[in-house]
Amino acid sequence: MPNVSVEHTATELLIDRLNLIEINMGRYLYPFIFSLGNIGCILNILILTQRVYLQSSCSCYILASSITNLFIVNIDILFHMLSFGFGIDPTTTSLYFCRFRQYLSHVTTLLSRIYIVLACIDRWAMTSTSVKLRSYSKVNVAKIIIPSVAIVWSIISLHIPWHHFIVNGRCMVILRDYSIFYNIYNTVLSVFFIPIIMIIFGFLTIRHVKLSRQRVNPRLNRNPILISQQQVKVNVKSREYEILIMILVQLAVYLITCLPFPMYLLCSTVTISWIKSNVQLALDRFYSNITVALNNINFSATFYIYILTTRVFRKDLKRLFVENRLFKIYFAPRWTPTPLKTNNGTIGTIAVTMNQQNLASIQCRR
Repeated sequence: MPNVSVEHTATELLIDRLNLIEINMGRYLYPFIFSLGNIGCILNILILTQRVYLQSSCSCYILASSITNLFIVNIDILFHMLSFGFGIDPTTTSLYFCRFRQYLSHVTTLLSRIYIVLACIDRWAMTSTSVKLRSYSKVNVAKIIIPSVAIVWSIISLHIPWHHFIVNGRCMVILRDYSIFYNIYNTVLSVFFIPIIMIIFGFLTIRHVKLSRQRVNPRLNRNPILISQQQVKVNVKSREYEILIMILVQLAVYLITCLPFPMYLLCSTVTISWIKSNVQLALDRFYSNITVALNNINFSATFYIYILTTRVFRKDLKRLFVENRLFKIYFAPRWTPTPLKTNNGTIGTIAVTMNQQNLASIQCRR
C-alpha cells in the first residue's frame, strides 16, 4: 500500500508539473512569439512592398507568405496563448469557433509553406539557361499563381471543419477513421511533399548558379572588355541571389522547427488504439504542445532569418526607417503649391520637391 501511494503521488506530481509548464508556455513563451511575430511580419510586408522587390516574382511569393504568417500569428498563435496561459478558449464553447479555427489554421499554415515552395521553384526557373523556364519567373505569373493556389487549397481543405466537434470541453475529431486519415494527410504534406520539393529545387538552383559561373568566368578571362559589363550584371542580380540565400536558410529552419509536429501526428496515429494511462496522456499532450510551439516559432521568425542572413535586406530595413517610408509618412512636413503672380499677369505655382536628405529644388511653372 505505501508503495502504491508513493507511486500515485509521483504520478500526480509529474502530471501537475507538465500542466504547469503548459500554463507557463501560454503566459510567457506565446506572448513573446506573438509580439516578435507581429513586428517581424509587419516589417517584412513594409520592406517587400517596396518597388524594387515588387519587380521580382520570388519576392511576391515571399510577400504572400509573410501576409499569411501575419494571419497565423494573430489567429492561431493568439488562440494558443489565450488557451494555454489564461484559460480563455472560445473553441471549447462555440462550435463555430472550433471549426473556424481548425480550418483557418490548416489553410494558412499550408499556404505559407506552399508559397515558399513556389519561391524555391521560381529561383530554379530564374537561374535556368532555358529561356522557356525563365519565362515562368515573372511577376505577372506570380500574380496569377498566388491567388489561384489560395483558392484551390481553401477548397481542398473544406473537409476539415465538418469533422470537428466539441466533446468534453475540447474541440476534436470524434471519428477514428477520419482522425487516422487527417494525421496521414498532414504528415504526407508536411514531412514528404513540401520539404522534399524544397530540397530538390534548392539543390537544383545551387547547381544552376554554379554552372552559370563556370560559363561566365572563361569568357571574362578571354575578353577583358566584358568585365565591366559582368560587374553591372552582378550588381543587378545580387539582390536576386540574396533572396535565394534567404529561401535556403528558411528551408533549413523549416526542417528543424516544423518536422517534429507531423512526426507526433504519425506517432499518435500508430498508437491511436492503445489504452494509455494518465501519465502517457499527459506526456502526449506535453509533446504535442512543444511541437506546436516550435511550429509557431517558424512562422514568427522569418523576418529575423532574413535580417541575419542577407546584407541587402538589412540595408533595405535601414533605408525603410532612416531614409524612406516610416519617417516621411509620419514626420515629414507637407507642402502645398503656392500661387504666384507673374510679370504677364498669369498665375504660376511653385513646385516643391523633397530629396531624401533635404528640400532640393524650387521651380516656377507658368
